[in-house]
Amino acid sequence: MSDRQHPGTVPETVPKIVLADDDHTIKLIRYALEGEGEVSAEWVRAYFSPEPADLAAVREPARLAGLADRCRVAAGHTGSAEELLARVAGAAVIIYRRGTLSRAVIAKAKGLRLIQRLGARPEGIDMEAARAAGVAVSCIPRRTLAYTAEHALLLMLAVAKRLVEGDAAVRAGTYDRALVQPINNVAYNWPGFSALGGLSGETLGIVGLGEVGVLVAQRAASFGMRVLYTKRTRLPAEQEAALNVSYRSLPELLAESDYVSLHATATAETESLFNRKTFAMMKPGSVFVNTSRGRLVDEAALLEALSSGRLRGAGLDNHRIEPRAAEDPLNRLSNVVLTPHNAGGSRLGLLREITVLLANCSAALRGGEIQHAFLPLSQRR
Repeated sequence: MSDRQHPGTVPETVPKIVLADDDHTIKLIRYALEGEGEVSAEWVRAYFSPEPADLAAVREPARLAGLADRCRVAAGHTGSAEELLARVAGAAVIIYRRGTLSRAVIAKAKGLRLIQRLGARPEGIDMEAARAAGVAVSCIPRRTLAYTAEHALLLMLAVAKRLVEGDAAVRAGTYDRALVQPINNVAYNWPGFSALGGLSGETLGIVGLGEVGVLVAQRAASFGMRVLYTKRTRLPAEQEAALNVSYRSLPELLAESDYVSLHATATAETESLFNRKTFAMMKPGSVFVNTSRGRLVDEAALLEALSSGRLRGAGLDNHRIEPRAAEDPLNRLSNVVLTPHNAGGSRLGLLREITVLLANCSAALRGGEIQHAFLPLSQRR
């Protein structure tokens, strides 16, 4: 696919920015840079809906960076490595979230000044090749992912503390007046909830230790939890030590964990990863949390595990079908905490991340200082 330009307004002499993959965030970056064209205003409005989308606000990050309509943007990469290789010639900046930026890609982009990843780690980048070529590398931590990690802990705590039930009991004035005898106006646990607990000293099993999973592990440690993880490729021993996590196979992790937090990527292979067989492997009385994708969970099997008492509770921000139907049987279970797929906060929060990202691109083109640098511009040779 050829580079798109605004005819007569974007000459070949302006910088070329390559978007090396293609998802919703990359589409928003493209709209910020170019305005309506390859990405339509209708798509932007639909993406933010039901929150209102101010199209000028979506373009504001590029305007602040001085890049709005002042660069050539190569189309998002959705094909082969060869296709990406063909697109990077002449690139001054490469922006991406997922994928591989190989030595060959970096070598092909002769004038490359910056590789900008939306994410906290330089995953997929040949760092030695970037260093040898004098290409700066920046990896921006994502507040939206931090919010999602917080939300996973929120759901665990809400189940452990019976938060939703407690709130309802206080508002309704629900307690046994014959049994509750306040002393100096103090009445501990006046609804009489049993099985109250917390996270300290419990074992957390993280399924899928990507960026959100790492953030969950770090936060869980602050609560005094022991953290296990499983993923397709085990981390090197030094990374496990730095994160204070221990690897287990999925069956081992499920058998040991008091809380299981799902952060796997949604693929054909992970469809209904949690099913009757998987839930049967979980430690009796454990808690299941999903802030990943609803299609990773067989909800009929989850309902059975919760109704039978096999699981103590569940916290779900992601649902098999969204919005969840009011009559869904999971809604009737008091040991389930449900939120409406909002763990990452307002989608408008993405604009803060895009603002930092495009400011970095502008700084790199001017020879200025970039934020969140793994390889700074000063290392260019």
